Amino acid sequence: MDISLWVMVVVIGWTVLGLVLVAVLWSRAPWKAVLAWLGIALVPIGIWLVGLSQAAIDGWNTLALWWQGLVYTLPVLIGLSVLGLAAVLLLISRLVPHRPRRRKPKDEIPSAAAPPMYRPAAPRSEAEQTLILPENRPNP
Repeated sequence: MDISLWVMVVVIGWTVLGLVLVAVLWSRAPWKAVLAWLGIALVPIGIWLVGLSQAAIDGWNTLALWWQGLVYTLPVLIGLSVLGLAAVLLLISRLVPHRPRRRKPKDEIPSAAAPPMYRPAAPRSEAEQTLILPENRPNP
């Protein structure tokens, strides 16, 4: 068998495996997750039908050659560490369970009907009395 037939078999196998996974998750997972997995399952067959499977294989081989020729200097190690941290954070963000936000009870929410008090109702001293504009002073 030549390589293109093997690629076709692998692509169809991955797609069928993904569709089986979607069928298993259909009733258990939220609809957004089912749609995401359905999209992921259809990617290999789409890449193969468009004719990008050889380009994907070549890209993988290019990535492997780059990795083999990599010189481990300090900036490269820092970059690999940052990429590793990014991958771990993305993985953790997907594993953390979702908790819906809880609304505060209405007793704790201040009402917007009453304007906030910016100054005391009555001046406490003579000095405060002089700071209030005459038109806003209480009548004695």
